[in-house]
Amino acid sequence: MSGVETLEVEASDNVGVAKVEFYAGATKLGEDDTAPYQWNWDTTRYPEGPITLRARALDGAGNVSEAQLEVTVANADKSPPTVAWRNPPAGAQVSGVETLEVEASDNVGVAKVEFYAGATKLGEDDTAPYQWNWDTTRYPEGPITLRARALDGAGNVSEAQLEVTVANAIFRITTPADGEQVGPGAGREIVTVTIGLNGTVPAGVRVNRVEVYINGLLAGTASSQNAGDGSQIFVYAWDTRSQVGGHDPTASGDRVITAKVSYTNAEGETVDTFTDGVRVTYRP
Repeated sequence: MSGVETLEVEASDNVGVAKVEFYAGATKLGEDDTAPYQWNWDTTRYPEGPITLRARALDGAGNVSEAQLEVTVANADKSPPTVAWRNPPAGAQVSGVETLEVEASDNVGVAKVEFYAGATKLGEDDTAPYQWNWDTTRYPEGPITLRARALDGAGNVSEAQLEVTVANAIFRITTPADGEQVGPGAGREIVTVTIGLNGTVPAGVRVNRVEVYINGLLAGTASSQNAGDGSQIFVYAWDTRSQVGGHDPTASGDRVITAKVSYTNAEGETVDTFTDGVRVTYRP
């Protein structure tokens, strides 16, 4: 039984029924002195599980008869689960395949936990420990919100959020440096844009192509060279006197240089990723 249940009994007496009293367990709910003998019982005020209902019919002489009935209180579950992040920690930098893990509990039972990166659903787990392996290489560099939604069998939902930063960039722009002045007015008509390693390249990674962008538009392709220490770098010669990418040689101001690295990972998949931008000031 759930919600508000209408209790009803039939009662008769050789002289007349004075009233019928209704009980849930030892608690008197109320009484009715007119047929049909009824009482509206709010079951939500009672704990889940079995309970004995009693109806006591009384006549004017004080004679009493009683009927009992065993029922079970089973109200719809309205309590949402609880959910909390275990991994990664808040504010973490994540890369590669990251194991997401949360703790979740419910008064009845957790049906499943759904994992999201931004607005994208990654997957779900219906067994503790609630986990999902997230391939961060498929997401752009920078901050992202992770969400874990715990659901129970009644459809109640709780959500926990976590801010992390995707930091998968294998390469970075090493020259020019942020804040440098370039262009004829700065005595630097030709600017060497160098893209080098950002840490250690994971095993099995093969770089296919490196493109250089200026103010968000493609300027050209960097060529592969060997650095003095034997490592691989990619170099692009930017002639600031020419209109390339989003660069107008007649207009002074800031230029943002980025590089798009296309590589094949250890699984044979092609991945495109952008380096962080470098901001320089152009002087005609």
